[in-house]
Amino acid sequence: EVGIILDVNKAASELFQYTKNELVGLPVNNIMPLHHAVQHSSYIADYLTTRKPKIIGIGREVEGLRKDGSLFPFWLSVNEVQQENGKIFTGFIHDLTAVRNAEKALVKLNEDLENKVVQRTYDLEKVVNQMLQLNKQFEDEIIARKFTEEQLKLRETELQKSLEREKELGELKSRFVSIASHEFRTPLATIS
Repeated sequence: EVGIILDVNKAASELFQYTKNELVGLPVNNIMPLHHAVQHSSYIADYLTTRKPKIIGIGREVEGLRKDGSLFPFWLSVNEVQQENGKIFTGFIHDLTAVRNAEKALVKLNEDLENKVVQRTYDLEKVVNQMLQLNKQFEDEIIARKFTEEQLKLRETELQKSLEREKELGELKSRFVSIASHEFRTPLATIS
């Protein structure tokens, strides 16, 4: 009822880094962080007068203060025990250090995974953008080739027309030479 440790088991003394003899007789607020330790006596007094539990019979996560001054998380469950010479409170604790470390590791793994997802998404976007750029280049090249092909077809048509005109001119020239030759030979034959 006055907040003095009456007994501890081996696991509790190891957890708080004290020997059993060092803990027995010590005020329980010596193994609490300062912000809880200064109010602990009033917590007990409030409970004894109001009977409204804040932790007794309920349990909650709290921090413990080790002998070396370090804090660690644990689950505390406190029960009230009536004895002939008064009330005592028993506390059952479960160290949550491994659980909190696992949670921190999980958060770190999630952060790493999210960073990898962001990096891979960035890399994928880069590849997609490169592919889009190549696709655009290919489309531009196809358009340029189609234009060149159309120009070549037009040039071929023009050349075909020019060739036809050349053939016609060649035929006209041949006929002219043939007619002129005939016309020149006929009077000359008469003269000769």
